[in-house]
Amino acid sequence: MQRQTFGNFEAIISVDGNDAETAAACRPFLADPRFRMVVQPERLDWAGNFNWLLQQDLKEFFCYRQYDDTTAPEFFEVLLRAADKEPHAAAIYCDCQMSGERNDLDIAPSIEGETPHRMAQYIERILSSAAPVRGLVRKAAIQQAGLVRVNEFRASLEVFVWLAKLLRWGDFRRVAKPIYYKLDRPHNFSNEFIRSSEDWKRANYTALFTGLLEAAMPLCHTPEERLFFQQIIVDHTVIYLTKNEPNSKEKLMAECLERMKYEGNAHLLTAEETPAILQALQRRPDEIRLRERSRMRRGIYRIRQRSQLARFIYPRSPIRRAIYQIPLLFEMLGKTTRPMLPK
Repeated sequence: MQRQTFGNFEAIISVDGNDAETAAACRPFLADPRFRMVVQPERLDWAGNFNWLLQQDLKEFFCYRQYDDTTAPEFFEVLLRAADKEPHAAAIYCDCQMSGERNDLDIAPSIEGETPHRMAQYIERILSSAAPVRGLVRKAAIQQAGLVRVNEFRASLEVFVWLAKLLRWGDFRRVAKPIYYKLDRPHNFSNEFIRSSEDWKRANYTALFTGLLEAAMPLCHTPEERLFFQQIIVDHTVIYLTKNEPNSKEKLMAECLERMKYEGNAHLLTAEETPAILQALQRRPDEIRLRERSRMRRGIYRIRQRSQLARFIYPRSPIRRAIYQIPLLFEMLGKTTRPMLPK
């Protein structure tokens, strides 16, 4: 961080759980006036520590740096230059070069467009990457999103819920440069989650389900919009996460509904709305399997979903709804046709 080519930043070192050895290792850096350190007297864990940082006197951007992660010297400069061109982006981030257990690139495509469109894109990609949290996040987007939800599961998947809430403010914009470097340790938090019991994971998925509803429902103004987002959240949590054990989808759905009540979030999927979701749950797995096997069915599904979003975004303008559909049609046409090149 001291070698960053953009040097106008404040670095807050939050040492968790009164770790004296870590504090001693960090203390020499306090000679740099840009650095300050706080030693937390009690263990906050990652979510509590993250939330503590979010409540400090943030400037225009917040950048979260985990303990082992490093960046290229031009990291701040490159992302700030992109941010200047994208004033409506909630998060600006780059590709992440992994090392250790993984040695690949973590790439998260940009998510942009009208707010319902952004939310639908994100839910469809849920759990694919948390790359935006490693970039620059605008203070205004954080103020709208609030803090990360803390739960009894060490908030294992709550970063994805927090990112969904950031998307309500603005776009996620990717800078296609691998200038963030992450060491993937065998026993880090993510790998421990992967090796955890199936029961533990299922309990986490129920919290993810309610968190995504909490993120998406404020965007909905009609029963049709609520049903649309409730259904895609069911598709990409309950159904997708049980696709290898289809007989357990009803059990996970029941657990999700119980979790929702436990959190005091029953208003996100009401008793009147639940029967339609449960009825769809019976047929959706077969529909999704057929869609995965058939390019035509995937295309029909995407066109139908885009049409529904168009009605939500432009309820009074058929022309704008038609224009909104055009990029998808061109994308699909490009995948189904090949240019005739001379031999």
